Amino acid sequence: MNLKTVASIITLSVITTMTYASNVETFTPSASDESLNYHSMTTEEIQIEVEKYSISGDLPFELGLELIKRWTTN
Repeated sequence: MNLKTVASIITLSVITTMTYASNVETFTPSASDESLNYHSMTTEEIQIEVEKYSISGDLPFELGLELIKRWTTN
């Protein structure tokens, strides 16, 4: 492959990635969302919620982070 071909592939990859990223919906938990109350949940309850949100593709970052913190401190 020559330099022009490599540059074209990289450019196409960047454009595709930017297009995909701009179309991804951002998860914004509502006031009634269970993930907002994760501090009062047990580790087992958080594991269940993380699994549920992971399957649906809507796992809030904070909820996953809380589970990781609990796994590493227990």
